[in-house]
Amino acid sequence: SSGINAEYGGHSQAVTGCCWMDNSQVVTVSMDMSVKFWDTQMLTCTKTIAIATALQSVAWSDKSRLLATGASDRYVRLFDPRGASGTLVHCTLIGHSLWVPSVTWSKDSEYELISGSYDTSVLLWDTRNPKSFLQRISSHEDKVLAVAWERDQILSGGADNKVHLSAFK
Repeated sequence: SSGINAEYGGHSQAVTGCCWMDNSQVVTVSMDMSVKFWDTQMLTCTKTIAIATALQSVAWSDKSRLLATGASDRYVRLFDPRGASGTLVHCTLIGHSLWVPSVTWSKDSEYELISGSYDTSVLLWDTRNPKSFLQRISSHEDKVLAVAWERDQILSGGADNKVHLSAFK
């Protein structure tokens, strides 16, 4: 027995990110340039958003009710999936110079998220001011592949084979 309870087919290329929105909805992103919303009870795709670039990462915020994606075009995009406007980009965060394989929201603030990039940096964002990031951590010597956030502690892992623990002020 494989232990698989359900399988969702629908992307045409590699799935690069997934997250839970609630107990019955998940979101996936893919190199096929799409965001897909899935109903885990009905085992169906309920919405697809097409993007003009390959997607690398996804994170859902229960506090802001926004979806963040990181992409190969170096941008972090925020979506409000409620209603018809959910197919449009709520806002685009511009600060990285290369792919963004990792995004995660603050557990404490509905406005803050971090992103990690192939440009070796981790950026802290406040979505109320999407034109610039709040802080940059450039401690890695190679691509940042993963980020995690707990209170004011940022964890990042990179292609330099290192894990860094940093504090945001």
